[in-house]
Amino acid sequence: MNKTRKKSDTQPKFPYTTSPAALRRLLQEIPKRPKPGKLTLDLIKTWDVTSSNDASPLGVLKKLGLLSAAGEPTPAYADFMLPPPVGPRALGARMREHYRDLFETSHAPQKNATELRTFFNINSGGGERAIQLQAQTFTALSEYADFTGAGEGAAAAGGGDAASGKDAKGGGGASKLPPVQIDLHIHLPENKSARDYESIIQDIAKYIYGRTGEDRA
Repeated sequence: MNKTRKKSDTQPKFPYTTSPAALRRLLQEIPKRPKPGKLTLDLIKTWDVTSSNDASPLGVLKKLGLLSAAGEPTPAYADFMLPPPVGPRALGARMREHYRDLFETSHAPQKNATELRTFFNINSGGGERAIQLQAQTFTALSEYADFTGAGEGAAAAGGGDAASGKDAKGGGGASKLPPVQIDLHIHLPENKSARDYESIIQDIAKYIYGRTGEDRA
């Protein structure tokens, strides 16, 4: 006889914490604190993240790859510690990877509560309480993530203007456009003078990057 498999019979597909409020406080504190050798429950208690013995917020970070299985900070953790926009974008990149199915069904699931609830009801697995907590955990994470340019990852933005939040001409971080990386492969002609080579480099700086002699410090 065929039996219909119930959601409660399946394991939860996505990470979740039983204390979304503690997860929010943890994400708020991480960029403010020196990177520890190991992030433990006892340590986050001293950060006033939680007073209970609930270690599930740490479990979420392990699932996302910010912590190793032993609780040691990973490079993704260090990326998240960086000032905005790099840190939030690093978290956004990890979330896009871990919640790939969700982002394939919705352009901006963190902004649409109805789509988010529908997705987790259908896809998350576990009992009703686990489904709710998976959705609440995603919401808590998304509050500290920036999905703009998250596809590039923090490594591409880790140095230069993108990491400092400046635009290509050294201005402030008012622009919300994702950073653009240009890779040039130049084959210089032979038998040219040093002045000819210098002119080529100056033209690249002027016409591609918008630099002029006035930009030099």
